[in-house]
Amino acid sequence: MNGEAMTFISIPAAEWTAFKLSIQELVKTTIELKQKATGGVAVNHITAKEFMAAVKIGRTKFDKLVNTSRIKVIKKKRKIYVPVSEVNRYFIDPNIK
Repeated sequence: MNGEAMTFISIPAAEWTAFKLSIQELVKTTIELKQKATGGVAVNHITAKEFMAAVKIGRTKFDKLVNTSRIKVIKKKRKIYVPVSEVNRYFIDPNIK
């Protein structure tokens, strides 16, 4: 860690759960706002890049989740799409790590 000081914190389980729920609400609101921005057309799929930004993971982690079938994707030509429901499932499903 390059000699940097590290700080560890302890978060009660109830607060952690509340935090995860608030993140899920933010994701849901973001998706709803995106749907409104597309002229009211329901968006059922987002790009891989949008998914990674929503759940705050990098490409390596995304590829690992796809390769182990932990998240569902749809490939159309060279583009990868993720069902919107996978964003919420990412935070809820304990099997996705």
